[in-house]
Amino acid sequence: MRFRAVGLCMLGVLATSPVHATKLAGEFMALGGGARALGMGGAFAAVAADASTIFWNPAGIAGIERRQVLAMHAEQFGDLVNYNFGAYVQPTSLVDASHKPAFGVALIHLGAPDQPITNDLTAVDANDDGIPEYFIDPSGRAIYPSEYDSIRRESDNSFAGFGTFAMETGLGSVGGTLKLIYQDAIAGESSMGIGIDLGFLRRDFLTKDLSVGAKLQDATGTYISWSTGTNEFIIPMLKLGGAYRIAPAGLHGAILLAADADVFFDNRQIASEFWVETISADLHLGAELSFDDRVMIRGGVDGSNPTAGAGLYFSMVGLDYAYLHHDDFEATHRVSLLANF
Repeated sequence: MRFRAVGLCMLGVLATSPVHATKLAGEFMALGGGARALGMGGAFAAVAADASTIFWNPAGIAGIERRQVLAMHAEQFGDLVNYNFGAYVQPTSLVDASHKPAFGVALIHLGAPDQPITNDLTAVDANDDGIPEYFIDPSGRAIYPSEYDSIRRESDNSFAGFGTFAMETGLGSVGGTLKLIYQDAIAGESSMGIGIDLGFLRRDFLTKDLSVGAKLQDATGTYISWSTGTNEFIIPMLKLGGAYRIAPAGLHGAILLAADADVFFDNRQIASEFWVETISADLHLGAELSFDDRVMIRGGVDGSNPTAGAGLYFSMVGLDYAYLHHDDFEATHRVSLLANF
């Protein structure tokens, strides 16, 4: 009960903070998608090898030769938050086929169901520990934990839709994404926003086994307008990545090593691993051991949190699993299904 109360308090902060501040606005999109990428600690900007790359690096869909669908589900903070990600990539003939053009669409959904509406209640924290022992309603009646089920509840839902186009050039692949944001918060508040991401990917940088990638997220700034009259502005973020593939003779497989750095310019300081004045950064490290491109074992570090995962691939279908450990909350399990056709 105590853990759940702490989790609900955190969700309340996440739900209300966008209304009052632009720092960390739209943060629900930062979780990304695809259990392969998440099992590798989110180090995927230069790997960019499946439909989830619409999020990680839009340039990565260039060169995908078959239509591809990816769907992922996860539960955050135990069962308090539902997180869903879906993506579709389609090679196209709208541009010269030698440029391997493709377009894609993706959707992120973060939902927190059955959230208690307490804005008309007065919390009583008798122990001064940050967790209310009971509430008092407008009539003066005390509502104790055994009666919490009687408190009115609503669901908090956030959506982000992505439309992406990418193609290969003589210098590498380039891509762009238009994203639309809609948030239906509790207590009748809602918001809408629009932004652009840009990506670059080079598969054969210096050697045939080294790839480099970059994503300029919210390239022109992303505006979010709330029904309360508050407007938010998300400043650009730069994601830089590298990946190196090792295929020893006789292994019947390969080892993939990847590293990303997310660079922020919104004065996050202690919210990030490293910072200097207004610039801060988070690191993502990942590794994947594959056998005959069918069985994969993965591990990584997402910030300060270790990750692990596995994958099983057949001719047209792939199943991936990712595990995220967190010191303060329950572990997160993510499962995604990939289909080529």
